Amino acid sequence: MREEKNRMTFRSVGISQPRAHLDGLSELARELEASKRAGADFVEIMPHDLGVILGGGLDAARLRPVRELLLETDLAYTVHAPLEINLMDLAAHDLQRRVLDASLRFASDIGAEMVICHAGQRLASRDARYSFKEQLAAERSALRKAGQTAGELGVTIAVENYYPDLPIVRGAVYDYSVWPSELAEQISTVDHPAVGLCLDVGHAALAANVFGFDYLTECAAVAPLVRHLHLHDNLMKTNLTGEPPVSEHPVYGLGDLHLPPGRGVIPLEELFRLADFSENPSCCVELFTGFYSLATEALNTARELGLAGAPRERIPA
Repeated sequence: MREEKNRMTFRSVGISQPRAHLDGLSELARELEASKRAGADFVEIMPHDLGVILGGGLDAARLRPVRELLLETDLAYTVHAPLEINLMDLAAHDLQRRVLDASLRFASDIGAEMVICHAGQRLASRDARYSFKEQLAAERSALRKAGQTAGELGVTIAVENYYPDLPIVRGAVYDYSVWPSELAEQISTVDHPAVGLCLDVGHAALAANVFGFDYLTECAAVAPLVRHLHLHDNLMKTNLTGEPPVSEHPVYGLGDLHLPPGRGVIPLEELFRLADFSENPSCCVELFTGFYSLATEALNTARELGLAGAPRERIPA
């Protein structure tokens, strides 16, 4: 007779860096210790919020104390590249590439094996001399080249889907990655072993509500490409008018709230039961700064979700 046991969907479960530290590092040290006590396997570090990238390259003077502090703490890390990286920006393509390369080298310096970056976005301001088709091709080429660098450094790049903020809803800008399936198509075409997808489940839930696609079907379809997850909750409501201001979005339940998983209405349990995350991705719980007192609860919930959705492994009797 064979016995069954559950395997975790997630390779590891960590938490995002809560705030910027552009001057002293003592508060960062305390936050890292707090994340470790909360049970995080890793912390997702944002180099642009630590001041280690300057002019598209690593600032050696700033990098040294940051690196020393991170390595002194008994934690693993992932790295979230600067939020405005846009590999579809042909007017400043070399600079965009350098910023991503600096993020990869920073990750290597601190022993991080995963770098997350956003897909090309906010294309209303793009140079009209270039077509959307050319920009998509430029992003694929840049990701292949960055993937080569990442592979040499022992790092994986995970490209993240975006969410429908107000400029996107109003049509002032366009971002193809609000549809996870379109991002998956781009990543499949890149076809590089060091380049995968970061599925932000909260972003996808907001996009499903605005654009009318089926949330569970869309996420399940891209799951085999997912190398990293951003896990948080919201009420699946998007600000369609510009009122109230972002500062009061939590009061009205609007937008990308970054609630602890289980505190919103996204069908997370159903998602993890349905989707086949065959790469056993790392999972980063992304919390709004005001919810970090709930870090232990959020991390435990993430592990429960990963266990509930994991495939069962048969053990010989």
